Amino acid sequence: MKIVINPNISAPLYEQVYSQIVRGIASGEIKEGECLPSIRFVARELGIGIITVKTAYEKLETDGFIETVAGKGCFVRQSKDRASPAALRLAHIRERLSGEVAYARSIGVTEEEMISVIRELFLPH
Repeated sequence: MKIVINPNISAPLYEQVYSQIVRGIASGEIKEGECLPSIRFVARELGIGIITVKTAYEKLETDGFIETVAGKGCFVRQSKDRASPAALRLAHIRERLSGEVAYARSIGVTEEEMISVIRELFLPH
């Protein structure tokens, strides 16, 4: 799986790494039991800091997507140990939208207006 970092979007770099790995796991592109590339390798390949990748991997482990085996690496957990792909997608989008909703509230956007905007975005172009 190829991870692509976009410095021009508002999502932090660690979140971009995290979300792309979650998407890969949910889609089956990254298989159960598969060993993820090392933190140093990913950082070097993407041209970002080791701490950034470490933060993404720690969040993946905290959220139950991977497990670290000392001296061996980080492995994708078995599906029985984590939520369904549908639940993963919803959790991911909920996390991404939470900041946007907080921003919308801060500028006075109502719930109805926000729902209207989301519905608009779902319409085919």
